[in-house]
Amino acid sequence: MVKATINKEHYACSVTNGSHDIVVDEPLELGGTHKGFAPKGLLMASLASCVAITLRMYVDRKGWAVEKIEVEVNMGVENAEDVFYEEITCTGNLTEEQKARLETIASKCPVSKILTVGHDVRSKVL
Repeated sequence: MVKATINKEHYACSVTNGSHDIVVDEPLELGGTHKGFAPKGLLMASLASCVAITLRMYVDRKGWAVEKIEVEVNMGVENAEDVFYEEITCTGNLTEEQKARLETIASKCPVSKILTVGHDVRSKVL
């Protein structure tokens, strides 16, 4: 469960999962107060962190010498569809075969699966 609460201040939302709190907002140019990630930025952060964690789990299991994994995610539009672009940098000594395997593993992280399969969103106003 995640809960977002917004009051009259444009457009800062306090978001909690019961254990952790963050602020999600819009940038100044969209009328927000720029106090936190914009919603799309938070979505990209979810994808980037999920890929990084998934790859860390995989390289640790394989015993590959990877010191650091950085995942940069950007969004664009192709053929009128939103597209996520991931650039993954692994600091370590990897073969081209290992890099190709990591590209495959990156697409298997839980957030990637949610974004690529698509899901219904059902809203109910109480």
